[in-house]
Amino acid sequence: MYSKIFVILSFLAFLIGQNKDEQPDAKNVMSVMEKVADWQLENPTDKALWVWDYGAFYSGLSSFYKVNKDPKYLKAMFEVGETYKWGIRPRPWDANVLAIGHMYLDMYEISGDKAILHDIEFCLNAHFDRHPKQPDVTFMNNKYWWSWWSWCDALFMAPPTFAKYAEVTGETKYLDKMDELWEITHNYLFDTTENLYYRDDRFFEKESKNRKKVFWSRGNGWVLGGLVKVMEAMPKDYKNRDFYEETFKKMCAAVKNSQHKKGYWTASMLDQKDFEGIESSGTAFFCYAIAWGINKGYLDEKAYKLTALKAWDVLVKCVHPTGKVGYVQRVGYGPDSVSYDDSEEYGAGAFLLAGSEIYKMVAK
Repeated sequence: MYSKIFVILSFLAFLIGQNKDEQPDAKNVMSVMEKVADWQLENPTDKALWVWDYGAFYSGLSSFYKVNKDPKYLKAMFEVGETYKWGIRPRPWDANVLAIGHMYLDMYEISGDKAILHDIEFCLNAHFDRHPKQPDVTFMNNKYWWSWWSWCDALFMAPPTFAKYAEVTGETKYLDKMDELWEITHNYLFDTTENLYYRDDRFFEKESKNRKKVFWSRGNGWVLGGLVKVMEAMPKDYKNRDFYEETFKKMCAAVKNSQHKKGYWTASMLDQKDFEGIESSGTAFFCYAIAWGINKGYLDEKAYKLTALKAWDVLVKCVHPTGKVGYVQRVGYGPDSVSYDDSEEYGAGAFLLAGSEIYKMVAK
């Protein structure tokens, strides 16, 4: 009898342990985010702080600030804006220059300082007077590839700034322009069989080492991150909102199905033997999107929660004792190899985006 009781108690303890492992403690989630944010702020590179790499970091820091009101993070973001006079790099048609706009517009919501809007408005308005007006989203052999959204990363960089600007000003034409441009890129780069985006048209016919289609984890992470931020700013009754919600759900299902059994995503999503191992920036963006989808009711919690929590567990293990986020694929144009010591600003930003949503999930 005692042996049976022991077995039952042991099994219950095992189940409790399993649940505890699956559900991280909210304090621990906050602590590791603080470590990552602090390290990235204290270890600047030689890049200008308004470039897209840092734009993605500050996008994450701004989301982190919404769950951690430590004034040092707000101060850091305002210092960037004031250093650059809330400026945007003078390439208005290049989606990358608008990445810093995510944070700028969040700071505008806090301060109400209209000076923050000036350069953003100028860059967005340039999209209404295009010459030529005929869009060209080809990437291969196109020396002006950057002037339209010809690569899927662009869908994180620019659309959230269009959507957020429309939200804070009430001028719907900016949301309409974003919608028009997103549709053009979607029709060109979205694979309706796999429900994923090609990074650009160089990958249409490319195959992995095991003859599978090549979809880049970070590239699709950029897209899902962009979808989240666009949907957050977009009115619930917007005329084309269904398209964004449906695309989001289709992509999340494809992402869930391509997750490695250990919880991460490899650089090449459909071929886990091609560039084997963890790629943390794509993993973080996927974790962010799925956790957000659960928190907002777009994704079924029972079906997706473990996917998000397994990803978060991997991401925490990617953080060095110092707070540096490792296993971040370097700046590139498609899947590539990665190591523990590889780190980039956008990797920390993606980590903070993911952590902010995981924190909301477990702090309920």
